[in-house]
Amino acid sequence: MPRYFFDITSEHAVQDEDGEELASSESARDVAIRIAAEVLPVHSRQLVQTGRVAVSVRDERGVIVHELECRLTSRSPAAR
Repeated sequence: MPRYFFDITSEHAVQDEDGEELASSESARDVAIRIAAEVLPVHSRQLVQTGRVAVSVRDERGVIVHELECRLTSRSPAAR
């Protein structure tokens, strides 16, 4: 089974060194969505400060196969 690695980027990058064996890239995408749902509340301060929190999925070769990105964009009332 292929191994996938889940990296978190917000104020600082956290690189997954262990990874997880999963049946497919689609399974890895589903895990990335669950990870994002878990880390977003923990990284909410970084989201406000940096405007971005992301979970990247790398395959065994180090190629990013999925990236889930949350961005915070503020718009002024005059821009509406």
